[in-house]
Amino acid sequence: MAATIEEVLQQERDMELDSFSAEDAFTLGMNVLEIAGKQSRGLVVSVRRNGKLLFYKAGTNTVIDQDDCIRQKTNVVNLHSHSSLYLFLKYDGDEQAYCQVNGVSSGDYALNGGCFPIKLRNAGMIGTVAVCGLTSEEEHMLCLNAISLLKRQQYKGEASSAK
Repeated sequence: MAATIEEVLQQERDMELDSFSAEDAFTLGMNVLEIAGKQSRGLVVSVRRNGKLLFYKAGTNTVIDQDDCIRQKTNVVNLHSHSSLYLFLKYDGDEQAYCQVNGVSSGDYALNGGCFPIKLRNAGMIGTVAVCGLTSEEEHMLCLNAISLLKRQQYKGEASSAK
């Protein structure tokens, strides 16, 4: 795909939601697994709202290092309110420069795609969806597609719309 910074920023704007409940977090996590299909066996999926873990699934073919990857990517998104792929592109994949500029540790922050901010229209970022187990761009697209599906489900009334 080779996304550009501008494309990723537009994706973030396009994926703003009107609401995001605990039930929506579960639906979003299940959307990730459904879209991933058989690949989900190698994935770790995390959905958080206001820092609270509302959905977590580790496939049967995952390793503990993937939990660290989720944590590091989520830290990046929480710090900047932008997707981890956006930050990867902004810093041209130079994790050392990123850590130096932002005064953070590479043990706690990682420049990999696969964590996407959950933003509410007119309210800003309130959560994250993170995936680990594919390439950075595949993880990013999986998060993006799962949020897009959630938006359609909310519109059709198939997902909870309570805040």
